[in-house]
Amino acid sequence: MKTVSVTEFRGNIKKYLDIAESEKLIIHRSKGRSFVVIPLEDEDDECLLSDKQKIAIDEALEDVANNKVHSHQDVMEETKKRFPHLFNR
Repeated sequence: MKTVSVTEFRGNIKKYLDIAESEKLIIHRSKGRSFVVIPLEDEDDECLLSDKQKIAIDEALEDVANNKVHSHQDVMEETKKRFPHLFNR
């Protein structure tokens, strides 16, 4: 595992992405959190979703299983009513 600063990473991105191909790379921010860089293929798919997203997917799948579904058109109409500012761009 290798640790570098944001500045060092920024200045040598290719070098450090090549390193991340074979080992975990930690990018440390002096006044903030640190981050791990690994190839996407190596990442567990479970970690790519937040807990909120996982819960929302589970709830949606449960709705489908219980035949509680709506057409795309119905959802779009309701969304436009509730959030018209999103469609006036």
